[in-house]
Amino acid sequence: MADSPYVMRISLNVLEHLGLSLYSNTSAVLAEAIANSWDADAKKVTVDVNVHAKTISVKDDGVGMSRSEINEKFLCVGYRKRAGAGDFLTPGGRKPMGRKGIGKLSLFSIANQISVYTKKAGGQPESFLMNALTIKDAIESEDISTPKEYRPEPIDFDEDIAEHGTILKIGDLKKLRLTNATITGLKKRIARRFSILGGHFQVFVNGQAVTFRDRDYFHKARFIFQYGGDYARYCDKLDSDDGEVMKYDRICRFNKTGKRADDGIHAVTGWIAISHRSNDLDGKGGDEDNLNKIAIAVRGKVAQEDVLQGFRLGGMITKYMFGEINADFLDQDDKDDIATSSRQSISEDDPRFKALKSFLRDELQHIWTQTNKLKDKKGLEKALQENLPLKEWYDDLPRKLKPRAAKIFAEIDKANIDEDKKRDFYANGVLAFERLKLDTAAELIDVIDESNLETFLEFLADVDAIEAANYREIVSERLKVIRKLHQNVVENARERVLQEYIFDHLWLLDPAWERTTQYSKMEERIQTAISGNQSASLRLDIRYRRVAGAHVILELKRGSRRLAKTEIEQQLAGYIQAVEAELKKDPEQHRWPIEGICVVGKLPRGWEDHDRSRRDKESLRAVRIRVITYDELINNAESAYAKFEEATAKTEKLNVILDRIRNYRHEGVTG
Repeated sequence: MADSPYVMRISLNVLEHLGLSLYSNTSAVLAEAIANSWDADAKKVTVDVNVHAKTISVKDDGVGMSRSEINEKFLCVGYRKRAGAGDFLTPGGRKPMGRKGIGKLSLFSIANQISVYTKKAGGQPESFLMNALTIKDAIESEDISTPKEYRPEPIDFDEDIAEHGTILKIGDLKKLRLTNATITGLKKRIARRFSILGGHFQVFVNGQAVTFRDRDYFHKARFIFQYGGDYARYCDKLDSDDGEVMKYDRICRFNKTGKRADDGIHAVTGWIAISHRSNDLDGKGGDEDNLNKIAIAVRGKVAQEDVLQGFRLGGMITKYMFGEINADFLDQDDKDDIATSSRQSISEDDPRFKALKSFLRDELQHIWTQTNKLKDKKGLEKALQENLPLKEWYDDLPRKLKPRAAKIFAEIDKANIDEDKKRDFYANGVLAFERLKLDTAAELIDVIDESNLETFLEFLADVDAIEAANYREIVSERLKVIRKLHQNVVENARERVLQEYIFDHLWLLDPAWERTTQYSKMEERIQTAISGNQSASLRLDIRYRRVAGAHVILELKRGSRRLAKTEIEQQLAGYIQAVEAELKKDPEQHRWPIEGICVVGKLPRGWEDHDRSRRDKESLRAVRIRVITYDELINNAESAYAKFEEATAKTEKLNVILDRIRNYRHEGVTG
């Protein structure tokens, strides 16, 4: 109403909110300038970074601007580029990227001075300087009752524009350090912000064309899921299946609720890829960006840098994901603007964006499930290719059991371990799976009949092999311990090193003593009894243990000490007598025999004589005492276990398979 007493005024302070501090990084700012060149129907845009002069210029061969267009469009903040009915197109037939006319203000986020040079075909050249510091001074001195205008300063036209186009020269940069790395990084980041590069719209950075491949991340893709386009052609490290790269075309239309449908009202193009390793995308090391994200592009330009982090799928597969979805339906001329005021993200409350997120949520779930299957499949293939004995074992499995075995070996292949350890893991995986076969046999008990009797009996036949293999595993590890001790422990140190180990691992003395049982209360009683019967000086290194079918008193003598047979007999007989007195108080315990064992470093005096040694041993045996040297202990244990290992290796099929898997060397694989 012309006679209204109310007046709305726009303050220059709006510029502060809309542009001077709007953007956070250089590539985002330059993307706005490049987008303006697209809207001007430019076919070529050149970005020049002058490291020494500390300036950046953006030059295009677009239609340029006349003075009236500068004032009415470029300098008019909030100018509506898409005014009118229907879909708006540029004179060159393009859908414009800009909408509200504020993207140009983003240049002030990185610089204080913007020089503009422009010329229309057949028109006069125009040039002027916009100064952020002058604008801020005007803002601070402004009286809100009489808002000021800002008038850019005319400057000489000293730039080269042949027929038509525009140059934006960006100077007095704000805390922006220009280096050669900046140039390389800009090329890559510009490539990642646009999906319309090439053909009729080319962008150059310091003379080098920016292409889709300059995104420099497609080589990280192992599998790719694509929507309405062939993006796999850029990925040179995709896994293959029978020679065919593993790419998966997906339905790219969906309805307003986000459900996929061939006749859906919304359509997208783009791709989502899975990297080879989770840390391929984390951006650590160097100046690489974090790539673990899915960007949303609208009309060929990124509108939201990431939507992936908004999904919580509860697993690790999302750490492998990256991609770009082009969703032009988010920006329709006859619909509300979906971009936020920062122009760097999308309003999440808009129904169109909600439909897109619903669609993507379903897609990510599908990709997650499919990727796990693909990784398992490729992991199994690699495992079987690199270890032929493993493949022979796997090929002999019944078909219904193979998926479970495949899962085991796929997981081993995915683990980041060296080849030697991986072969051990394969062997242990075989052993673990053999145990799973027994579970299957147990399940068959409830439904056993003549149709599955043969299978059930086959499972039962595996029990002995599994038990033998398990025990052989124990034996092999024990032999390693024994041989290591034999190699590395010098005579004077043997007693000190072996004491505690022998006390807790009586299998060194007798392979039949698999487990010892230490009754703490009983040992305390017996130690007290021993203390009451023997002087403390004779009680060095004594332990009581209960083993299968016997009570054992073990005394370890110093390796350098040489005793007489009578000393050993007197000491051990006293211990046995004290223990026997305590055990009589517990009839259940007393029914087991008591044995005393003395481990010495040197043979008792006089035992160099064979006859005397034989007589003394018989005499000691009569009173339940045995004498053994540290050397005999190690040699006897090694001999006993080595003979068992040798015998089982010749007769057990499963052990042979495990050994072949552990020792197999695939051509080209080191370790």
